[in-house]
Amino acid sequence: MDREQFWEELRSGRFVSMVKESSKGKALAGSLEAYNVVKPLFADEDDIEKMFFIFMDQKNRILSIENLFKGSIAGSAIYPREIIKRIIKLRANTLVMVHNHPSGDPTPSNEDKAITLRTMLATASIDVGLLDHIIIGERYYSMADEGIIKTMKTQLDNFMKGAKS
Repeated sequence: MDREQFWEELRSGRFVSMVKESSKGKALAGSLEAYNVVKPLFADEDDIEKMFFIFMDQKNRILSIENLFKGSIAGSAIYPREIIKRIIKLRANTLVMVHNHPSGDPTPSNEDKAITLRTMLATASIDVGLLDHIIIGERYYSMADEGIIKTMKTQLDNFMKGAKS
């Protein structure tokens, strides 16, 4: 397959089901691997914001990769309740959020950080870990690699300790 054929196959979306099926049971070892796995899923309709979730077991083996939310060029609505429903159905222990910025700039917005915190709060309430929130643009941005996930987890842990007092 030449590059042009490959690009057409990628843009057509035919690789989406292949990526989702072939990734099941494979363990992820970090943000770069997660990015490499999901990047092809954004090839079709790259002009709208989409939010994928990688649901994993306790050993970070992929159970499912799902596009739960789709929006416009400037954003999409995210509902933690829907995420929790999928976690329970799949019996997931950990997850990674991945979405794109059609503008190409993967820098997280305040809204990106807010939904990450809301999702972390929701998943922590059922003992499920949010490992990362990756934003894809011309390159990728990992909230875990940048320390944001750790900071949020510390804030959440401190809040929970205060709530118990």
